[in-house]
Amino acid sequence: MGRPKLEEHEKMSEVVRLRLTYAELEHVRSQADAAGTSVSDFLRKRAMGYTVPTASSSRRVDPALISELNRVGVNVNQLALATHTGRDFVRYWQEIGREVEQVIEQLVDRVVDQEAGEP
Repeated sequence: MGRPKLEEHEKMSEVVRLRLTYAELEHVRSQADAAGTSVSDFLRKRAMGYTVPTASSSRRVDPALISELNRVGVNVNQLALATHTGRDFVRYWQEIGREVEQVIEQLVDRVVDQEAGEP
């Protein structure tokens, strides 16, 4: 299954040429590298007013969330094993689903905050 088609207004079809000195270009490249992104993406985000965090700061994840996600994963593995042995754990799968949704919501909120430049 391929990537979904973009709406016409979502396509990045316009090109902007920008002249920089060699030193300016190297500075932009180093900033983009530090952010873990391409020069185009870095410049686009900056031009649109976003704060572009460095890759190291954007990769910081709350250890408590990682621990929680790991705990949920362990439970999923145990339930999968029990299900494959013929036992019925539908009720527990629904609980695990709710827990996974909560953890994903927390992760998404954190990513949105980071993209908005909030600590």
